[in-house]
Amino acid sequence: METFIVRYPNAFSSEECKTIIDDINSSNLIPGTVIDGIVNTKMKDSYDLHRNLSDVSTTSAIIGNTLHSCLEDYKKKHPQVTLIQEWEIIDGYNLQKYNPGQGYHISHCENGGGPGLQRVLAWMIYLNTVNDKGGTSFDNYNIQTKAVEGSLLIWPAYWTHFHHGIVSPTETKYIATGWCSYLIPT
Repeated sequence: METFIVRYPNAFSSEECKTIIDDINSSNLIPGTVIDGIVNTKMKDSYDLHRNLSDVSTTSAIIGNTLHSCLEDYKKKHPQVTLIQEWEIIDGYNLQKYNPGQGYHISHCENGGGPGLQRVLAWMIYLNTVNDKGGTSFDNYNIQTKAVEGSLLIWPAYWTHFHHGIVSPTETKYIATGWCSYLIPT
């Protein structure tokens, strides 16, 4: 069965991942939020940093370059995604740090209405390898991905792809995540 979840192993080098993790750890992180900017640690318990791909940071340059090429490959694998209304990578993205015991606890999709209504695809980069759980579970497909350094996942943002974090009780997990959304006609 086709899941439309595509994993790009080794999309980012160890050095690139370490650079991004150093950026996260040297920044002023804020508690992670869910819809409408609400902090609810029963739903999502993390420390986040919001960035834009258009900024001049090394982190954004690393992510932007590889993300664009992997999305072109995703379009080749799933050409139907080019037959819908035009879409693009959203400029804003999140860097996230999950300490042991923290995670995105509830199942959710990236386009559940409200602020995410324009989202078409989601992407996530595992910035470090977590050996004690720490991956992501895609509920409707009984798929659990492992958090492996440098891997990029791309998947549809819709209700068909509900997912949640697999919390590591002993290790810290670092990710970068963002979306592709429909272009809003002007």
